[in-house]
Amino acid sequence: MSDFSFGKRIWTVLKISFPAAMYNLLGMVQGLVDMLFVGRISALSVAAVGVSMQYAGMLYAFMSLFYVGTNALVSRFFGAKEPEKAGLVSYNMFLFAVAFSVPLLLVGYFKSHILFHILGMSGEIEEIGSVYMKIYAFTIPILFAQGVLYSSLNAYGKTKIPFYIGVFGNVVNLVLDYVLILGAWGFPALGVAGVAYATAFTRLLEFFIYIYICFIKKEIHFVTRFSADLLRRALKVGFPTWMERMMTFPTYIVLSALVARYGTEALAGYQIGMRVEGIAFMPGVGFIVATMALTGKHLGAGSPEEAEKDALAATVAACAFMGTVGLAMFFFPVPLARVFTSDAATVEHAAEYLRIMGLSQIPLGIFFVMSGALRGAGDTRTTFVVNTVCIWLLRVLPAVVMVWMGISLFWIYLVAALESAVRAGLLVRVFMRGRWKSIAV
Repeated sequence: MSDFSFGKRIWTVLKISFPAAMYNLLGMVQGLVDMLFVGRISALSVAAVGVSMQYAGMLYAFMSLFYVGTNALVSRFFGAKEPEKAGLVSYNMFLFAVAFSVPLLLVGYFKSHILFHILGMSGEIEEIGSVYMKIYAFTIPILFAQGVLYSSLNAYGKTKIPFYIGVFGNVVNLVLDYVLILGAWGFPALGVAGVAYATAFTRLLEFFIYIYICFIKKEIHFVTRFSADLLRRALKVGFPTWMERMMTFPTYIVLSALVARYGTEALAGYQIGMRVEGIAFMPGVGFIVATMALTGKHLGAGSPEEAEKDALAATVAACAFMGTVGLAMFFFPVPLARVFTSDAATVEHAAEYLRIMGLSQIPLGIFFVMSGALRGAGDTRTTFVVNTVCIWLLRVLPAVVMVWMGISLFWIYLVAALESAVRAGLLVRVFMRGRWKSIAV
């Protein structure tokens, strides 16, 4: 492979991954803007909306059932030059996602108070949070349907379109937050209900744009016919990823509870460190999207060796980007932490977390690419097993033991960083074996 062709592959990866990374960053920015406006209402409102957003975040675990299956099959059929099958997958997953979301809408609207009782919260927090959840619940079908359109566009490599829609949505949401939460331009101040209405209207507007682009402008192919076989195949690919997300999501809560044993400042520092690291993850998310799309496309075209070469190029690019991020986390943890707090003890705890986790960014970059390539090939069972087993047995279980023994947080964080390296190494080994090249989806 010539240097030119390798450089061209990296450029292809970046053209797909960068808009995808920025799209996910926009989602984080929108949530941050919402919380900044809510913070001007009251501390109770911040707590109530914060808990509501955590439950809303669980919806993305459900969405992985549709996202991964849609991406894997659409990209495969796109590469095989079978647009009718790609269109059938998109259409059937679109309908099924809407149907699947209805029970979640009903739970969010009628049983939102139970979600707060689970966390031992009642009174004003429950009352305020329920106001938010009842309005937000009506956006769930839109969120799921939009997720299928988003993943279909990504499967074709058209990641710029969701990015542009995301930019527009963020601007609209910012204006609506100002108008509806605080009251402006003759509108009453709706408080927490205002942030929910702003989110709902923004999401509805974005959805109409997706519909126009996908169905009217025909940026992706749709075949409006039911296909039980293709629906089953797409869900079969997506199901392990859904199970993976559902089984690993609780680990964040467990680890937070363990860190809380070391004091309020330690927990606050850990949360800030995770928030900074979450922003640092955005390039990695972009590389997942890119490798999923390219792997599926090349396998569909009958060129597994091209998929392997693109994965190598993506690995080099991911290591460069994530390595740079890791250096920033290692050498400048204090300035990064001070963006979120001025409390000295909290900054110290956050800096400790960031220094250690900065060492794991290159392994994480490799992990992101390998998991994206395997998922794009339809090998979601392997990623499910590796991720679930490693996180619970090599990260959470040692943390439980070390907390029980009274060992410092430094070692708990170091074990977490080492777990990331082990996980990356296992996926590299699976990828190098090459069984993913012959998986039928």
